[in-house]
Amino acid sequence: MLDAVVIGTGFGGAVSACRLAQAGLTVRILERGRRYDKGGFPRDFTNPKNGWLWEHGQGLYDVKPFNQMTVVQGAGYGGGSLIYANVHLRPVPAVFESGWPTGYDRTLLDPYYDLVGYMLDIKPITASPQGLPPKTRLMRAVAERTGRLDQFCYPNVAIDFSAPGRAVRNKHDVPQEGCNYCGECDIGCNVHAKNTLDLNYLAIAERRGAQVSTQCEATRIEPLMPADPAAGYRVYYRDYTDGGATRTAESKAVFLCAGAVNSTELLLRCRDQHKTLPGLSERLGFRYSGNGDFLAFAFDTDEAFEPARGPTITTGIVVDEGSGPSKTWFIFEEGGYPKELSALVQMLNPQGTPFARAAELLRDQVSRELGRHARATVPSDDGPGRRSAVFLAMGLDAASGRITLGPLGHLKVLWDLPPNLPLYDTQTRIAQDVAGALGGKAAENPLWQRLRLPATVHNLGGCVMGDTVAYGVVDPTGQVFGYPGLYVMDGGALPEATGVNPSHTIAAVAERNIEIAARRLTGNGTWTAPERAKAVPIVDPLDRIFIPAGGTRPSPTPTVGISFRERLRGYHQLGAAAAGPGPGEHDAFIAAEKAGKRAGSRLEVDITITAASVDRFLSEPAHAALLEGTVRADGLTDPAGARATNGVFNLYSELESGPPKLHYVMPFTGSDGRDYQMEGHADVDGPGPFDLMATSVVYATLRRGTGREDPVVSTGIVRLGLRDLVDEMRSIRVFGTDDLGRKQDAVGRFFKRFLGPVSATALRGFRLG
Repeated sequence: MLDAVVIGTGFGGAVSACRLAQAGLTVRILERGRRYDKGGFPRDFTNPKNGWLWEHGQGLYDVKPFNQMTVVQGAGYGGGSLIYANVHLRPVPAVFESGWPTGYDRTLLDPYYDLVGYMLDIKPITASPQGLPPKTRLMRAVAERTGRLDQFCYPNVAIDFSAPGRAVRNKHDVPQEGCNYCGECDIGCNVHAKNTLDLNYLAIAERRGAQVSTQCEATRIEPLMPADPAAGYRVYYRDYTDGGATRTAESKAVFLCAGAVNSTELLLRCRDQHKTLPGLSERLGFRYSGNGDFLAFAFDTDEAFEPARGPTITTGIVVDEGSGPSKTWFIFEEGGYPKELSALVQMLNPQGTPFARAAELLRDQVSRELGRHARATVPSDDGPGRRSAVFLAMGLDAASGRITLGPLGHLKVLWDLPPNLPLYDTQTRIAQDVAGALGGKAAENPLWQRLRLPATVHNLGGCVMGDTVAYGVVDPTGQVFGYPGLYVMDGGALPEATGVNPSHTIAAVAERNIEIAARRLTGNGTWTAPERAKAVPIVDPLDRIFIPAGGTRPSPTPTVGISFRERLRGYHQLGAAAAGPGPGEHDAFIAAEKAGKRAGSRLEVDITITAASVDRFLSEPAHAALLEGTVRADGLTDPAGARATNGVFNLYSELESGPPKLHYVMPFTGSDGRDYQMEGHADVDGPGPFDLMATSVVYATLRRGTGREDPVVSTGIVRLGLRDLVDEMRSIRVFGTDDLGRKQDAVGRFFKRFLGPVSATALRGFRLG
């Protein structure tokens, strides 16, 4: 029997495997992805299936398009380090003041941060003999122009800045080359200039005797003796090198380090599906965080930003606004991408690209459009790509998400979007400010702009640490409550967002907890990592950031938003076919409504619509407002209805010159546990007197699934009655300003767009919050 099995080779897994092997224990490493030797990363930019996607031959990227969050993960020997942007920053001390187990703070973790910094040889871009890339210099100039120079920094990065093209051995006796500023950090460094985990921690583990099995995915964990879990565990895994054959490994201890989403999924299946770990905490899956990730772009900058020159991320600007529950904190970092992706990025330019068609609103349509343009990309060293920029922000989100198994056994990520809207809104405004300071035009991730669907590359939580089982899944040392010898050592154990790139914290917590685990397993109460004596204190750039007493400078262009409640009631016909476009389209909906009414098949919608920016909602047809609420559909939901979350509401035209339509998209889970989506549209005849009959009718199509190609299960009509309209007007709340005049102007412009000339004067009788 082995002493330990380590599942996953990201920051938690690499640290665990290294230290356990150094402690003299027998270690088996299971990694579901491939090993990438120098020059081995995929480079076929015309075919996303050729080495890029996990779902196609265990490729490099595992993209999970959940209904409420798009999750991107790495898959390979070295985990996320193979595709991350190399940044190592420590959270500000206030992060540890709530949510973390007793005793966790910077004083406890700083020595372990220093150890990680030594192992990965971190340093800022200013240490590079090649000088600062153009984008780095421009971002410092932006910080100065926008009054944010005191919050500007050069983050520490894990990159070899020795001479490019010349192989040298690093401090761990592994050959590397110096960074050649190719901008390919996030797609795998083919010259091994990145200090990825296979070139340090994992190399040491193998040298100390750890057995490595790549393309082997763990699928189940069970105690060897259910009555006595301390006796050891059996890990079942799928061996893709042998046609997916099922194999097992037995050990005294198991260290689960497959990433927050994958580790949580494995434990959920062991508890709820396989029943091998039935005593796992009820808190399993809770407190999931996307770490406040937000992606934005700038196009047509005055000076060449040169995104393909230099490491991916080299600078950061801290934004710290408000206090207490309303506090917003994030770091705004510039990004880069290889020149081969420049044409793909250009399709997001808001100025006249084919992707600007407002009717492309469902996820499958957006994804299809992205894929079509990806296949049509042409690598270029010149052109508009040189004057484009990408930005990534990370912040302190609410960590209120949940990872769960649906009734049919499929994994879901539930994300409570409204509490995080203030963070996303501030990130959007700062992106616009930075783009403007560069002389460019801002754009957002299309999944966010069109679908209000966040995306994250920094998944945290789900198996969080807690002082007791009532608050967490694992104890403060990472050991699972009720299962001695079973540990979680990855980002899944972090109980809150870090607000910065989280790899440094994942590794530091793993260093601290694996030290305790190694002492338990070896019986040596004084064991420490051999490199502890070599690690010296490292100054974190954020510790030098100055935050004024009242917070950082607010955006000079604050936005005015609006929210209101809407109730729509009507009938639908189960089994009715989709109504095709054309002169008879409305007749088909009316017929389905009449049939549903005769059958008593009700369809009701109670929703809250929130537009973070009235100006953008009205001026950008594809800009979506957030829709949340309840759908009650007889025959598809329980009588109380189903929660519709992360829905969208917007105003668009099918044709460039055509009349606008109101468009509703409401995803929900039916009473049978399947995913459904209600799509609705209402015709807007344009300016003119308010016509109740013309603007109160929403034509509804319900699908099983969330894509335009998924089967239609019913159609019908829901209506906004006169009393409901009055209630809707009374529910209006305006935010982003305290000025009554601006509030009335926002409401008047918003509702006039699709209700006719409803003036601010006519709405004065309603309370504007």
